[in-house]
Amino acid sequence: MRTVEGGLCAAAALIVAAALADPASASIALVQKGTLASGGGSSVTATLPSATTSGDLLVAVLEDVNSGCGFDSYSGPAGWVQATTAVCRGGLGVGPGPLEIWYDPNVSAGTTSVTFNTGSAGANSLAQLSEWSGVAKTSPLAQSGTGASALPGSSLSVSTSTSIASVGELAVTGFDTSSGLSSFSAGSGWTSLISSPGSGFDSDYIVNPPTGSALTETGTSSPQTTYGAAIAAFAPACAGGSLTVKAPSTTSFPGVSLNGYVRSSPSSLAVTVDDESGSGSGWNLDATSTTLTSGGFTLPTSATTITSASAVAGSGNCSMPTNAIGYPITLPAAASAPAAVSLYDAAAHTGAGPVNVTFNTNVSVPGSAHAGAFASTWTLTLASGP
Repeated sequence: MRTVEGGLCAAAALIVAAALADPASASIALVQKGTLASGGGSSVTATLPSATTSGDLLVAVLEDVNSGCGFDSYSGPAGWVQATTAVCRGGLGVGPGPLEIWYDPNVSAGTTSVTFNTGSAGANSLAQLSEWSGVAKTSPLAQSGTGASALPGSSLSVSTSTSIASVGELAVTGFDTSSGLSSFSAGSGWTSLISSPGSGFDSDYIVNPPTGSALTETGTSSPQTTYGAAIAAFAPACAGGSLTVKAPSTTSFPGVSLNGYVRSSPSSLAVTVDDESGSGSGWNLDATSTTLTSGGFTLPTSATTITSASAVAGSGNCSMPTNAIGYPITLPAAASAPAAVSLYDAAAHTGAGPVNVTFNTNVSVPGSAHAGAFASTWTLTLASGP
């Protein structure tokens, strides 16, 4: 830091502390699953045995058993998203199918049935619904893939097109086979959501598959059949980790020319808070500081203020924080840092996952200040609870 004759500049070293939360037990879990639904013509309605919980993920596996793959075009109600491209059994584009996986990332409470349009009056559709808790509500689809075999065989493997990146993901598969099979077996490590070999429909799932490589399921049938298959993997909500905060090691304020009047030196500080605890408790970020000092000279203990704050979602954010702090805030200061004040907080059930908070700051320089390079130490502390 350069001292300018007749001027003043300031800097702060930052000490960052986080009150770490114990890893949460929350993870993706199957809430309920529906039976196999059928529907002829332009629609099919899949059902659940009980009403859904608000915010959960719904996954639907859809299949037309007729040879309408080139004619059908499934569509869902508002809020539903297609997870996988349509795949035909046999992969020829004209055979039985399509087979597709759809999802609703943030279902309304009380849902017991969902109707999908087939796009074809001649469709003969099968559908199955499942409800899941603990899945990310923002951009939950992590990976997908499809596969097909034109020649009859006793098994087919379907894989995600990219590697499983997050610990605790959920993957759901669908297999379209010929009807009248005597058996269909899920791949090793997979659990059946529904298996109806006589209807030519199967769906399986796995929670917390290995990371770092593509995920594959190999389904096995008896007797042999042609196949169409789809896989969709979903990321977990912000859970299973800790509460952390990151900030730069120093922040600086621009120099000002001393002219006998009060001068302002504005700057900003970027902080990233990441709540991966899954506790839903919210969090609070507090701060305190030592007095801005240059040699034997000091600035007033009320010299530094936080004038405003703004937040944007970081990559993987699950929910933005609801902040109850008002601005401006005077950053407390003394020779030994005094009790901290709250700079930003997240109300309960908000602020899950990474969020980037930018604080606009200002040092007010009295007209009688001594020229020099002033320094202070700020301590930021993050704790669970609003």
